[in-house]
Amino acid sequence: MKKLFYFIIILIFSACSVTTEEDTKATATSSTAIPDYETTTLSGKVSGTSWTFQTGRVTVPSSSSGSYWVYMTNDNLSNACSSTYTGTSSNPVVFYARSEAPAVGETELGWGTDKGTATAYDGSTNYILSTGKISIVTATTTEVTGKMYAKYDSDSEINGTFTLSRCCTSGSSYALCD
Repeated sequence: MKKLFYFIIILIFSACSVTTEEDTKATATSSTAIPDYETTTLSGKVSGTSWTFQTGRVTVPSSSSGSYWVYMTNDNLSNACSSTYTGTSSNPVVFYARSEAPAVGETELGWGTDKGTATAYDGSTNYILSTGKISIVTATTTEVTGKMYAKYDSDSEINGTFTLSRCCTSGSSYALCD
């Protein structure tokens, strides 16, 4: 009788703790799901401020050891290459850097190998956008197009498409690449 009792107890505990591989995958995926890219212009909120992409550039480094910097603003600048991108509370900027030239493909945002982050700056605070993804759709000598979903929290989350001017050094400033 004692053996039957222990056998039933073991069965009960075993049945309560069974976890399948599918259950584990579903749980891990659902808690970190990244939404699809919006097909409209990159927009959302940055530091609690409504934000819609207007102007952007990717700067080509002047040396092989430099970084390619991407800057995006909701300000409609007359010249993407020669303008200054400074973040303010009413006009935050979004930026990120990479060591290679923008190429067609997708990069996941996050911490770790083969991932990157973007930063939203509102004039006083950097918000590290470490959840999301950036997809480069086309990259030519003068322009880069892509899609982005990036999030820090519910007050800093953007999603949509963008077109950047590709800017090269021209003296002490930048101009559209040839």
